[in-house]
Amino acid sequence: ASNHSIHCDSNAQVYSGYTDYFNGMKKIYQNIEDGTCIPVHRECGWPKQTSNLPQYVLVVGLEGSAHHFWTKLLNTPIYDCVWINARHYRRDIGDGVPRRTPEELRSGIQEQLALRVKEHPPACKKILDSEDSFPTGAIRRPGRLFMHPDIINVQHLDGDILNVKYLLILRNTSDTVMSAMRRDFVSSFNQAVHIAEHTMIHIEAALRTIPCHKIFIAHYEHIMSNPKAFYEPLSDFLELGMTEKKVLKSRLQDLPVGFPERKVHVVTQYKECKDRKLDRNTCYNMVLKKMTRFFRERSFMWPTFAANGYELQQ
Repeated sequence: ASNHSIHCDSNAQVYSGYTDYFNGMKKIYQNIEDGTCIPVHRECGWPKQTSNLPQYVLVVGLEGSAHHFWTKLLNTPIYDCVWINARHYRRDIGDGVPRRTPEELRSGIQEQLALRVKEHPPACKKILDSEDSFPTGAIRRPGRLFMHPDIINVQHLDGDILNVKYLLILRNTSDTVMSAMRRDFVSSFNQAVHIAEHTMIHIEAALRTIPCHKIFIAHYEHIMSNPKAFYEPLSDFLELGMTEKKVLKSRLQDLPVGFPERKVHVVTQYKECKDRKLDRNTCYNMVLKKMTRFFRERSFMWPTFAANGYELQQ
């Protein structure tokens, strides 16, 4: 059952500070917003929450969705604690071993919080967990094929030791997967698309259990083509104070405004192209065509990921 709906008495989309963001989302999603949090966001926005717990924002996105970009944008002083590795895995046992239960995850998070107090006081007030992608890191390494933060376990900690929020970062899915292929994170085209398929289904299903005011949807093509559209909605979602808002505004203004250029990634090292001795452009276009069709024909399984940021160019 979905937990997306929340009651509110406002109409967020009439607020001028949100206009550009929602107009962009309308172009991106066309008529496929059903099943996503966007209709709830249009109505309610992101109401301020009352909590004395540390705010914890988990950045959720496929490998290749521009995690480093978001880390740089929201780094200190916007967030006083930026965690590159938030103890989702039992690295004391071996690479790729997850903290399987909420209790194990709580222990890992508390260990991280205690380490901060010991080494760099004061305690964390706002935490950005931004670098653990879905799946995380070099997928070819043993144990990492389905290695990613467990949203269900994280949500168990909401209201317990943390005030949890989810920044869902998206980018054109084919571009995202091609980026991972370019860096040799997978061993074949087939593996690349099926990892993405599994991951998007998992994220979509897990996020359905979470109230929409806990989720913010951010497309890379959107923020790069219109950075200022994100200032008010993102500030409200993250509940930024005046000082942090000024920093965010300055960083958004410093971004190079313009639609991101689509790169012809080098993927000739894969069997599909290597055996046929295809050149860079021919290989890229062939893989892109197959991949785009694969994701389009299955998009009903992941409505939030089904949108195409390149629609903003139309």
